[in-house]
Order: sequence, then C-alpha cells, then structure tokens
Amino acid sequence: MSDYLTDEEQAERLKRWWVQNGTSLIVGVVLAVAAVLGWRWYQGYEQDQADAASDVYASYVAARNEAEPTADQLATIDTEFEGSGYHVFTLLYRADDEIEVEDWEEALALLERAVQLADNDILKDIARYRAAKVLYQLDRLDECEAELAAIRSTGLEAHVAALSGDVFVARGDLERARTAYRSGIDAARRDPNNPVPGVELMELKLASLVDESQ
Repeated sequence: MSDYLTDEEQAERLKRWWVQNGTSLIVGVVLAVAAVLGWRWYQGYEQDQADAASDVYASYVAARNEAEPTADQLATIDTEFEGSGYHVFTLLYRADDEIEVEDWEEALALLERAVQLADNDILKDIARYRAAKVLYQLDRLDECEAELAAIRSTGLEAHVAALSGDVFVARGDLERARTAYRSGIDAARRDPNNPVPGVELMELKLASLVDESQ
C-alpha cells in the first residue's frame, strides 16, 4: 500500500479537517488579531491618559505655587487619574499642606491613601516614611515602627534609622536609640561626596544620649 495519498484523497482529507477545525481556526486568528489591535489601542490610550494627567498635574503644581490650587483640579486628578503617579504626588503635596496647619489625622489619611495607591516601590516607601513621621507626631509609636519596618528602599536608610532612634528615645530605650542613630549616621555618610542632609542632627542626638549607669 502506498505511503502517499492521491490528489483526490488529500483534497477529501483537507475538506474533512476544515469542517472539523475551520471555525476554531478562524476564531483563533480573529482573537489573535484583536489582541494585537487591542494592545496597540491600549498603549495609545495609556499614553493619552498619561499626557492628560501630566497636564492637570502641572496645572495643579503651578496653582499650588501661587497658593491657589482649585478643587476642580484635585477632583479631576482624584477621579479621572486615580492611582497614577501624578495622583500619588498630589496626595503627598496635600498631606504636606495638612501638616503645615497641624491637621495630623487628615495628613495621615492622605499619606495612607498614597501608600495604598502607589505602584512604584520607592514612591510607596516615601509615603510610608512620611506617614511614619505623622504617626510619631501623634505618639502612635507601635504603628510608626511598623511603617518604618516595611520600608525597603536603600535611599531612605538614614532617614528611617533616624526616626527609629527617635521612637526608641520616646520609649526610653536608649541603647537601641544609640544603635539606630549610629546606623543612620553610617548610612548618611556612606557616600562622602553626597552626605544625607540631617546627619549632623543625628550626631547631636547620639551625643546627647548619656548612659546614666556609667
């Protein structure tokens, strides 16, 4: 028996295969094309959204520098661009404004929202650090320490250590405070050409911690 099919047999087999698989093949091709076109549309949409968010954010910052940000600008960012990096930045700005008038609870709410929405690890950690500072101000030391423990960004090491030292001082744990301040000073001076601002204050705090047992 020949291993090869005649032209008629090949045609008949192809016809049967098409009847059985033609619809699914067409559907698969259509879905693949739709996926490509959909992705291209999505990329274009994302770019348009980013451009629009950038415009609104720039308008907000300009107005804020003139001390005249509008509720409409914030409402637009909060609703149309929720979760974007620009939205998170406005939350940080708004928290600073609340801190300026010592509305610590409102500032904390804004910063916690920023932590929740930020999809960038560094930006999330900046919001966490600022939230920790507010929690320290509110004397909620356990929550402050928990926020600090969650921060992983290396660029914030000195700041985290400094605030941790303040927490330990508030608890009367001077040994751990000394350790934290030393760690912060080391991190701040790791790059001699670019020391972290505030290192001198940490050194003063460390020097002020006298061990009364000695």
